[in-house]
Amino acid sequence: LVEDVVIEEAFSPPPISSAQEPSSLGLSVNNVENIDFSIITDKYLASVSNLSGGSFLSFEINSLQKDGYRYRGGYTESGKYDPESDVGLMFSSPGSCSPCLSSDDVVFDGAFELLSPSISSGQVFNLYGSDSLVVKMRFSEDDYSIYKTTTFYADSYIIKHDFIVEGSSSPLFVFWKEGILPTEKNLYEELTYSSAYIGQSKEISDVTLSPSSLEERAPQELFVGKTDWVAIRNKYFINSLISSQATGGSLEGKTVDLNAGSFVPSYSAGLRFDSSSFSVNQFFGPLDVDIITSSKTYLDRVMNFGWLPIQPFSRSVLWILKKLHLFGLNYGLILILFAFLIRVITGPLTKKSYQSTLKMQKIQPQMKKIQEKYKNDSQRLNREMMNLYKTSGVNPLGGCFPMLIQMPLLFSLFIVFRSTIEFRGAPFFGWISNLSQPDTIFNLPFNIPIYGDQVAFLPIVLGVSMFLTQRLSMATMDKSQKPMIYMMSAFFFLLFNSFPSGLNLYYTIYNFLNYFQQKSLKAK
Repeated sequence: LVEDVVIEEAFSPPPISSAQEPSSLGLSVNNVENIDFSIITDKYLASVSNLSGGSFLSFEINSLQKDGYRYRGGYTESGKYDPESDVGLMFSSPGSCSPCLSSDDVVFDGAFELLSPSISSGQVFNLYGSDSLVVKMRFSEDDYSIYKTTTFYADSYIIKHDFIVEGSSSPLFVFWKEGILPTEKNLYEELTYSSAYIGQSKEISDVTLSPSSLEERAPQELFVGKTDWVAIRNKYFINSLISSQATGGSLEGKTVDLNAGSFVPSYSAGLRFDSSSFSVNQFFGPLDVDIITSSKTYLDRVMNFGWLPIQPFSRSVLWILKKLHLFGLNYGLILILFAFLIRVITGPLTKKSYQSTLKMQKIQPQMKKIQEKYKNDSQRLNREMMNLYKTSGVNPLGGCFPMLIQMPLLFSLFIVFRSTIEFRGAPFFGWISNLSQPDTIFNLPFNIPIYGDQVAFLPIVLGVSMFLTQRLSMATMDKSQKPMIYMMSAFFFLLFNSFPSGLNLYYTIYNFLNYFQQKSLKAK
């Protein structure tokens, strides 16, 4: 059934004459049946029950929206990865605490009575444009009376939860205990980003869990004081509870077996309230820096932009990426353009560094003579070395300093290209069908440490570019240092095999441009 959207004014519950302390779990309204209904918007598809006053049973991102390719691919109920399904963000068979209300010793996770609109089980609400759907429920048991209003918006990932509670003198908590489902095929890469967070006065704390068995847990951590939000994230998506009225929060984690021994964390997050009337905004959606601003918080700070000095570079890189995409350019082409752009910016610095290195190599025989001659007189050795640098016009830091200047930019590119949702599901051409995943050409029947269980093509080409560049720079290097350089090249080849193809595409182009520049400098 498809029902028209019903929007009503906020209501006030009738007064309760007395209050008693609740003492049981899972209280429910007598003779209230369990009802579930669905919400379909341009942003998401959700199934909701009247348990806990509107607990989610499932939540999927709608892949039919603009750039919807980034919202395809996720795990089925059996724990298998399906690259064509809409992104699902909830584990199969969730409990009734997504979200739920509790006091110190009672969880109100029973069935709530539906007040409006009149909803039958299995009903579907389609929301379009500026539509919103207001669902009002009530829980009554003895001296307890809870009124909850949940508002769904067609054009937003925000779901609003309003509570009015009568009959409880204890602090109240709004919890999300059902975690957030991993969405990436590469679970190791996925879990490096999975955490639970709490924001208090722009200070962020987190809880992480990297389980290897079902018994592992992250013990509950309680936080006191004004709390802005709590959040649970995976690599590309986030679920957050936001309120200006919270007086504390909590985070914890447990382990879930996703599929046949693939252990993943499932986090719980909650907000504490000392009043009987409060509102919570839930942001459940993608970690897109432009979309997440709708939460009107600093939630974007849980995104991986690197250390504080690097963050301005990372945010600028991401801004340029998104602006270029607005012109209709494919993200693969944008990465190639970025490689050329960065070479234009860093080329003069690379040239200066390379020329300084060549000068240092030319005076190596003289340096060795001085070191041998004054090996027992360190002060004289330093003076003679400084005289040599001065007469030769060589700066001993000349090879390093230009490289240090560009390091924040290079680090920011690595961070953004590895973790931005813009590349998720983005195709380029041929076998590169998803810039956020390795460009696998075939899978191996076994796993190689560091390398993984697949063979990707771009890391091979990247390894060749690194070898050619290093062979140029090692032409006049001490032979004893060469094995270590080759070992580093081999290590990076193994490591980058499991990295996103977008990152490898950028570095492959960048390294070949670097190689051709160094080769032209050496020919002069």
